[in-house]
Amino acid sequence: MEKMGRILTLFVVILALAASPVFSQSSDFSISDLTGAVDGFSDAIAKALPFNSTMGLNWSDAYIGQLIGVPPHFGFGLSFGSTSMNIGAVSGVANMLGFNIPSQFPIGFPLPGYTLEARIGGFIIPFDIGFKFGFLDMKTSSIPVVNGLGMNVGLNYQLLGADIRYAVIDSELIPVKLSVGAAFNRLTGGVSTKANGMGKSFDFKDSANSDHTLSFDDPNLDLSWETTSLELRAHVSFPVLLITPYAGVGAGWAWSKAGYQVKSEIKVDGDPIDEEFYDAIKGFGVSGIGPNGFESFREINNFHMRLYAGISFNLAVIKIDLTGMFNIMDPGFGFTMGLRFQL
Repeated sequence: MEKMGRILTLFVVILALAASPVFSQSSDFSISDLTGAVDGFSDAIAKALPFNSTMGLNWSDAYIGQLIGVPPHFGFGLSFGSTSMNIGAVSGVANMLGFNIPSQFPIGFPLPGYTLEARIGGFIIPFDIGFKFGFLDMKTSSIPVVNGLGMNVGLNYQLLGADIRYAVIDSELIPVKLSVGAAFNRLTGGVSTKANGMGKSFDFKDSANSDHTLSFDDPNLDLSWETTSLELRAHVSFPVLLITPYAGVGAGWAWSKAGYQVKSEIKVDGDPIDEEFYDAIKGFGVSGIGPNGFESFREINNFHMRLYAGISFNLAVIKIDLTGMFNIMDPGFGFTMGLRFQL
């Protein structure tokens, strides 16, 4: 878990820097540049979220057996890993700040995660049910950025999911198991930052084509995302002595939302903003603005499809899963490792 904490901390730092164009002092860009950059990031992460939410419960066995029996069939454990998202959307925002995304991410920007998970066998008919849960609430901590300036960064993450699988093939005569099923996943997360000593100003024109300057200091930035997805899945496994190779395909629909809020006292020409300027500023793509900040959120509903495959090492009642995943609709990769107790 300590290693996972370091990975998540790195993710927070990079993501906070990449997603904070409002905090740049030296960059010269307009509100429309800001909104376009963050909207591109929001679009990319909204498309990557359904794939990320499928981490966990990708157990090697296509069907674990009946709960009522000797022995009763059930299991529990944990898995952790990462999926990737379009690095161009992240690096585009980061470049506006003068930051470079590390070249160690050649296949995409990593979105890490973990789940605690459990599965119980069915009864009478051959089915099983799985549950998963992941939660992280990293309180804000001070991180030096550049030239003595500081940024307080926090991260929250929550993943809930469940699935049900029906065994189509489960025979003692052949070493093959096949199941079909459905899954529900709900993923929410966000990065929050408090930038000390940083501010920004933008020039804009009102409806009368007059020039004005919008400004704010020491802003709070909340970047948040969420997705709810339903997935249909087929899973095949080949139990052979101490190993179980497996593969599967999942497809479904997701409802996603991502965006940001900038919280700071907003001024126009040095005075608190007046409602007469709201429409002019919204014209740059900001979805909401008031005296205490502005925001922009985008909603994306999309079809998603993935392939996955892996192998488990079966050590008596302990199983170690290694799973690779591929996002078909928004090309990206994922990898998870799981450890569980299973009867």
